Amino acid sequence: MALPRDEVGKEISVTDEQFIENIIGQMSVEQKIGQCVVVGMSGTVITNDLREAITRYQCGGVRLSPFYRIFRYFSDDRAKRQDLGADYIPSMQKIAKSGEPPYASPEQFVEMLNELRGLAAVRTPGIPLHMVVDQEGDTSKDYSRGGVVQFPSNLGIAASGSPQLAYEVARATGLQMKAAGLDMIHSPVVDVNINPLNPEIGRRSFGDDPAVVAEYALAMLQGFKEAGVVAAAKHFPGRGDSATDAHHACPKLEVDNRRFHEVELYPYKRLIEAGIDAVMVAHCMYPHLDGDTISTVSRSIVTDLLREELGFEGVITTDSMTMGALIDRYGVGESCARALAAGSDLILMKAENQWRGEMFYTIRKWVDQEKIPSDELDNKVRRVLRMKQKYGMFASMGMADSELASEPFSDPVVVQTAKKAARSAILVPKDDLNAVPLSGTASRVLLINQLNTVKSPNDRWDHPALFSELLEAEWPALQTYETDFAGNEEDDRGVPEFVKQGNWDLIICTNFYDRSAAPNRYVKELIDAGYPVLLITNTPYQIKESGGMIPDAPSIVLNMNLSPEGLRATRDVLFGRVPPQGRWPLSTYNPFKIEEANSTQLSGGGEK
Repeated sequence: MALPRDEVGKEISVTDEQFIENIIGQMSVEQKIGQCVVVGMSGTVITNDLREAITRYQCGGVRLSPFYRIFRYFSDDRAKRQDLGADYIPSMQKIAKSGEPPYASPEQFVEMLNELRGLAAVRTPGIPLHMVVDQEGDTSKDYSRGGVVQFPSNLGIAASGSPQLAYEVARATGLQMKAAGLDMIHSPVVDVNINPLNPEIGRRSFGDDPAVVAEYALAMLQGFKEAGVVAAAKHFPGRGDSATDAHHACPKLEVDNRRFHEVELYPYKRLIEAGIDAVMVAHCMYPHLDGDTISTVSRSIVTDLLREELGFEGVITTDSMTMGALIDRYGVGESCARALAAGSDLILMKAENQWRGEMFYTIRKWVDQEKIPSDELDNKVRRVLRMKQKYGMFASMGMADSELASEPFSDPVVVQTAKKAARSAILVPKDDLNAVPLSGTASRVLLINQLNTVKSPNDRWDHPALFSELLEAEWPALQTYETDFAGNEEDDRGVPEFVKQGNWDLIICTNFYDRSAAPNRYVKELIDAGYPVLLITNTPYQIKESGGMIPDAPSIVLNMNLSPEGLRATRDVLFGRVPPQGRWPLSTYNPFKIEEANSTQLSGGGEK
């Protein structure tokens, strides 16, 4: 399934440069601005506002969110309102209700993406769209319908102690993406998660040791490149040392310059040396660099540090521009214009509403006023087009063969990589109950299981109740109480009341964590009450008091992989069919004093 290496990821030649300069020479100002914008698309149905983004606004890329009918992550009420001129013509809006979009098979999804690419193909000049997803593993999975093979979180991969596995996972992920016509992945996450209370990064990071993070990120970079996928390291310049979620507020990292270079910047230095093609900038404040200026709009951080001091020559993209405190301060349109002026090449605008029109209008005003100089705009477009040419997107305008969309799902290498990764992402850090493997003597056992609705494809390969189904199929006496993934008053009240009614020998209780969902409180209540709880969680961190791992639980299974293969591997560990093969993946946070802390298990002996 590997693409020929001379077709993707190749160096730009003199002929390529002439091709790119010829395109730039034909482009209007509107088209150049459009190439600097990636718009969001929710669901699986093309809407008129998305067509407008491609045809009227000439956007350069599309970030896909197949699990929502409309992207409603943040409240429009938070954004500072801007005064727009009489010449402002609003964009179309998608006024839609929330909910689950229509199911689309992998083949149908490719056909839909090809239709979007067709709209870009008839533009003059014809410049391909690039299709972008998040596919970090565990609950971060924008592409998973129809049997897509999924993988652990980055921390789960690091628990293997094998950067080689990280390479294999990235390559397998990339092969599936390319078969679907997906060109770019917002990965790897290279934040060094040195704050155990970080509610957002956590298991998305490879760990709390910058050398480990760099080693695994380098391995993933190679895997993505070999599969023909553009990797974008994030979140520059690093937000592992934070207890704030940047989706809702603006983290401030108070660090000295020496620590900053040795920890936060270290993975980026290694990746830039290795030739990474894209970097995503975070929405954070770094007072030692630029006071209270948010990094996304800081020229000191984006241009002076990343572009000039670190020597990065590739594409710089923002994170989603409707996140956190950025839009509170400047408004959406001005924030986007400021980000380009600071040095970013791509604006990530996931919101599907009036902000699109305001964004394009404001950027055009800044270009006309030379706040974004025309030569800088040309350089941004040049970098974006180089990326598209380097990765073969101009060939057939990036169209994919829909009949081949599912082929990698049954590739033996992809399948075996998933099995190996799943078994390496599980460990049992504590078992005071001697519950693992499960004993046949426990006659009254209750499974309290969250319905895993986080980006669930809800198909026969992967659905919210899969873990309940796997355990019930083999244990006829097992009784199940299903709860919502996110904490709510009904479950927090109902679960303890139900538990009191039975004399349980064992209570298997999932406590999976995702930053988008509030933790359940009933789990900690049961543990504090002294019930025989076998806790199963996907993160080694205890977050927001009752989220994730609760060290006081008498027995704990840490499974950093909520994919179907990860849940099957958890079942097999519980029943004693396979041993848990993961290592404790952290160096500085180790509440159980496990000797196998993964701090220096590096194949290349990376610097400390």
